[in-house]
Amino acid sequence: MKVTTVSLISLVLFTVAAAAQDQPEWQLNKPYRCANGISYTITRRTGTGYNSMCLYSEAQNDEHVTDVVTRCSQMTGMLQGCTVDGAPGGPQSAAAAGDPSGDVNNMRYDCANGSAMMTVFNCQQQGGQDYCLVRLESGGELIAQAPKPRNEIEAQVKSCKVLPQFNPPYLAEFPSPHHVVQGILAGNPRDNVTRAIGAFYQLQEILKVLAGARAAGGLTPDEKKFIDDYARTQSQLADAASKKFPGENFDVERNPFRYSVNDPKFGFEGIPVWANLLTPAAQAQFARLVGRNDARYAAAAGEQRQRAMQQADNDLKVAQADATARKDPGSVAVRHCIESGRSDMECLGEGMKIGAMNLMGGNPMKGLVPDTPVGLRVTGVYASRDLSLMFTQDHVIVQCGTLVDQPQFYTVQRNEDRVVIQIPISPKPVTLTYKNDGQLVGPGPVDVAGQVVVGRAVDNPTTGYEMQTNTTTTQRQIDAGEVRNYSADQVHQNGMEYSVDQQTTSTSWTPTTQHNYTVPTAPKTERCNAGLMPARAATASVSGALTTLLGSQASRSSNFAPGLRLNGTYVAAGGFKVEFRDDSATLECGEARNAEGYTVEAEGGRLVVKFDNKTGPLAMTLEPDGRISGPASLDVAGRKLIGGDDVHSFVPRNEHCAVGTLSPVRQW
Repeated sequence: MKVTTVSLISLVLFTVAAAAQDQPEWQLNKPYRCANGISYTITRRTGTGYNSMCLYSEAQNDEHVTDVVTRCSQMTGMLQGCTVDGAPGGPQSAAAAGDPSGDVNNMRYDCANGSAMMTVFNCQQQGGQDYCLVRLESGGELIAQAPKPRNEIEAQVKSCKVLPQFNPPYLAEFPSPHHVVQGILAGNPRDNVTRAIGAFYQLQEILKVLAGARAAGGLTPDEKKFIDDYARTQSQLADAASKKFPGENFDVERNPFRYSVNDPKFGFEGIPVWANLLTPAAQAQFARLVGRNDARYAAAAGEQRQRAMQQADNDLKVAQADATARKDPGSVAVRHCIESGRSDMECLGEGMKIGAMNLMGGNPMKGLVPDTPVGLRVTGVYASRDLSLMFTQDHVIVQCGTLVDQPQFYTVQRNEDRVVIQIPISPKPVTLTYKNDGQLVGPGPVDVAGQVVVGRAVDNPTTGYEMQTNTTTTQRQIDAGEVRNYSADQVHQNGMEYSVDQQTTSTSWTPTTQHNYTVPTAPKTERCNAGLMPARAATASVSGALTTLLGSQASRSSNFAPGLRLNGTYVAAGGFKVEFRDDSATLECGEARNAEGYTVEAEGGRLVVKFDNKTGPLAMTLEPDGRISGPASLDVAGRKLIGGDDVHSFVPRNEHCAVGTLSPVRQW
């Protein structure tokens, strides 16, 4: 009787839990000494079950050779026959057991009338029992992959059709093209294509290295088919991506992951070919063929493996933190804000704002208060002898002579090579030009209509009402039979009579006087000088003042100096985005977010946005149409929270994104 696809999936997934329970408990920080003079010392273990990772040091004749990261389940075969403290250090060797895994190892089976294929590979002993990795695929798509006891596999495949074995047999562990794409998915579609093309290139190179002399022209039909399938899918991806992202180049020759096979970064840096697609045994064989006992290569490759383990450890911590983190929009906004490096007070305020908007179904002030324009803005205090202008992202406070301060909305426009600011004061709006040296220059003396104080504050009392609650206590008579319903301290006895206290609450409204103070003003027009107005100071920051007052975490990078700024979120076609504020801009690429200080400077008739970027100098151009031109691609050095209640415990998270042209979008 044939086994259905559903039952195969169930069996494969069930063994994940079984393997998690049967993982051997290797002793930490004790050398496992093997007959060939090599010793292995496991120094760290993270995770549980099949997905647990082990960091071990390898030594030859007690001299350190390298440090390696691998799945703990893969160490069983390595430690067969080795001893720790003079006693057997691992399960019985395969040779001693007669290598019973040979019947199914590197074999393929059709167990569902062609609708599903099961591949068995990498058989070895684990915890005293024989296990093999089982991969289940349907139509070339990976459904599941997990370790499974060999005896269960043998019982399972008795009802399956045996498919021809690959030549050479180790090809069984190489993934299908669809599995490759699944195994490297991360970030946005543009980056996924780049990663997949790099992975296909590296898999082809690995097969050529393992083939040895056959790579020069004597490849087996199976080797050639794998290489051809990888190359064809790689080409199809490049063609499809070129149509989806016009003007971008996806040739493998320009792929950022096209490392030489002799480069220790090969298979590790950027795309997890060794970690996600192949077993450590394949990587070890590749390293022996490429490294040829070169100590420098071994050390460099060991460093890359160490980084891979650290990344796996970080990913595990991030996944655990994300699993327990609150998912409401306000909490997510606070977490992302803190990860970017902005101040605690800013992030708390942003989370409250987004949470309130989500609760109310949108911005309650929409339509009542003008939106802050997306694009060029100004920050700082600019002043002449009797006129002062304090700019924020959404308004400017005008101080003219003895007039009461008045907030005004303002606009910023580009007029050829000039930046022009218009403030709608009465009776006539004033137009100012932002000079390259950071000063504002206007038409000279202007009339400003406003209000002046004409007397002391006046109290305008009104009568209100204040609610008062009164509670009175009385005694209520009860029968002797009711006494048992009350505690002894509640019952009062007077001879043969019993009573209990009874409280009555009443509410009353009492008249009260409320004081409302106003300052009397009268209209007045004064004449102030809007000529040359240098920058005098930075605009005060409320979150900065609270940070200083409360001693909370300040922003990692910000710029409060007077000058031109931008407002709004700008997004590239590939998903990269920048959110501009008056003191910093958050660069976001995938799961990496990094807030940086920035400036907007005039250079040769252009407006250039310069960032304090941690991964290197970064400048973009603000185009006349309002879009921003950036580099072709960019690395963003971010971080992820892993601390739970400790909001200042992070692990690095770096991402690479295509940039190109960014267009402004509105968020609210």
